[in-house]
Amino acid sequence: MKLYFFVVFVFLVFLVGCSAFKHGMTQSGNRDEAIQNAILDFSSTSSLYRKDSVFSVSFYDTMGRMVLDENHEWILGEPYEGVVAVSIIVANSRLLLTSDTKAGSKGGKLPTRFVEKGGKLFFWWDDEHALTEETLVVYKKYNLLQDDEGGLVTIPDFTIDDAQKGVHYYFCKKDLSRYKKVITNKGIGYYDPPKLKCSH
Repeated sequence: MKLYFFVVFVFLVFLVGCSAFKHGMTQSGNRDEAIQNAILDFSSTSSLYRKDSVFSVSFYDTMGRMVLDENHEWILGEPYEGVVAVSIIVANSRLLLTSDTKAGSKGGKLPTRFVEKGGKLFFWWDDEHALTEETLVVYKKYNLLQDDEGGLVTIPDFTIDDAQKGVHYYFCKKDLSRYKKVITNKGIGYYDPPKLKCSH
């Protein structure tokens, strides 16, 4: 009998926790809001969040299934209407620090946006957002920066793990609180996405 009550208690705590973080999600917005919603879900539900500490985030506004054309090259097929996606993966590479990396620059080799949550780091590229001194300090704190040694190093240190899984979030553009997620080691576009009922 005690075991039964314990199981019910744990289930109720889980439901309350899920409900609490979902109430913090934003319904309207675009890239930034979709990314924030994905990070909120990821940090609340993913085992990857508990295992690692630095994550790379990518946003996809126009996407579709990748298909082979007549020349056997991968091209973007029919886009998914009314859906945006966010990918969160473990960051397996360092970031290359070049001589032209300066606070205030845009469109460089370093990701310009980041969020720290629970002692963990999420970063992403945003060409409209300038690199800041604070961003560089945070990357140094997580030991992410690798000097290019005067241009001799063109690719930063990285590890390839084809089995490493990430979490992909598919959001309705018009209601970012409606979403589905996929845990996979494939890239977005290289598998059939989940079906979402979104109003166009």
